[in-house]
Amino acid sequence: MWQIKKYGRFALLCVLIFVVLLAGCGKNEPIVAKYDDGKEITEPEFKNYTEVIKAIEPSMAQAVDSGDKEALTSVLHYMVMTKHVTAQVEETDEMKKEAEKNFKQFEDFTKQQLGQDEKLTQFYADRKVTEGEMKDFFLDQVKMISYFSKDVKEEDKKKEYEQAKKEGYLTQIDVRHILIGTEKRSKQEAKKKADELVKQLRNGADFAKLAKENTDDPGTKETGGLYQLPSSDGLTIGGMVEPFKKAALTLPLNKISDPVETEFGYHIMRVEKRKEQSYDEVKKDITNMLAQQKEQEFFTSKVKGIIKEEKIPADMIKEQPQQPAPGTQAPTNPAPGHSGGGQQPSGQ
Repeated sequence: MWQIKKYGRFALLCVLIFVVLLAGCGKNEPIVAKYDDGKEITEPEFKNYTEVIKAIEPSMAQAVDSGDKEALTSVLHYMVMTKHVTAQVEETDEMKKEAEKNFKQFEDFTKQQLGQDEKLTQFYADRKVTEGEMKDFFLDQVKMISYFSKDVKEEDKKKEYEQAKKEGYLTQIDVRHILIGTEKRSKQEAKKKADELVKQLRNGADFAKLAKENTDDPGTKETGGLYQLPSSDGLTIGGMVEPFKKAALTLPLNKISDPVETEFGYHIMRVEKRKEQSYDEVKKDITNMLAQQKEQEFFTSKVKGIIKEEKIPADMIKEQPQQPAPGTQAPTNPAPGHSGGGQQPSGQ
């Protein structure tokens, strides 16, 4: 689903390796970039900038600390774009409120990971950043969205809405299922067991109880087979494999399905709640998502044109280890029924 949820901006951050705008320009400091009409970014500014990105997104910390020149160049280019764009945006109280809300969500999430409020102060200290610098990051991102949103057309938003609705990304749904997998049994054996469970359920057996006893989906075993979608980790009904998704979107409420076959086995399903979000409910999220696409287009096609000179500090670049050959790494396994699709807007 459209996961511009609480950290939807981080998804774009991972694609672009973007960073926060930090103020202050030291005198006689080495220059890492010149852009627009004589504007400059100094080495201390750039290094401080990278510390903020490391605090915001741990996966970016690895790229920065590894000294990968390509990644560092992307960071610098995004820094230039952020400065170039935000200089053209007039700050408003509404932007400040939005940035504060996003920053609070980030801090709440970080506190959950750390366990104690006191650790948050140490978290910033360890990463050599201040709370003010972090807030600047979130304010800059709101400004960026505002800047690129002005080019998003209403017809494009409605087109995106209709497409997302068609694919199920705008449906909030509670669905229980029991997966009888075919990994350790034949399809014939799995189908026979699934048919037996369908009979029991239609005769009044407790769905949650049978799911705990029989399902081969470890992700829903303890919840009695229940998926509440969209989930907190971004799983949506639109991201499920097609037979499961189709059944979830079309089954009458509270009816026990016939066994639904997918690549994982046979699913017995019961939809308990289903609600489609309206255009007005998700309009802001659609606008933000399309604005992010325009931001990425600007980054890939225009940012180099506004940079006059650039030079990554030599002490930040390190020789990179050789990457494993394609096909030598083990794939990850998605949750049963999940197709592992890309991100989509959430409307949450």
